Amino acid sequence: MTDDQSLQRLTPDELLGDPAGTDPAEPVEKRARDMATGVALVGLGLVAAGLLAILALVLNQLLIFAILAAVVLGGLYFSFHYVVWGRRLNRQLAGNNDEPDRHPMEPASPLHETTDPSDTIPE
Repeated sequence: MTDDQSLQRLTPDELLGDPAGTDPAEPVEKRARDMATGVALVGLGLVAAGLLAILALVLNQLLIFAILAAVVLGGLYFSFHYVVWGRRLNRQLAGNNDEPDRHPMEPASPLHETTDPSDTIPE
């Protein structure tokens, strides 16, 4: 990766792809979708805890503590990474919102202004 590529800012389109039809129409729909994701993650955590409990009945206690420590430390690492990455992405996207919305093919500023002589006020 060259220096130019590493300094290039990420865009939402590059990260998320085409968002057509995926945006919720209202905040209520977004909240419901976020709640469903949270419930799914809690359920996944409960299933994982149940499997670890069954594993604790079968394996040696020291091995269970080692596996549990690895899972907890890995979870802490990935949680920290997720929070830092999300914060950086939010800041980066907030910086991109400073630009006015315009068509990608439209120039940033007009090359020349045309004025109608009838619009000017005679002195």
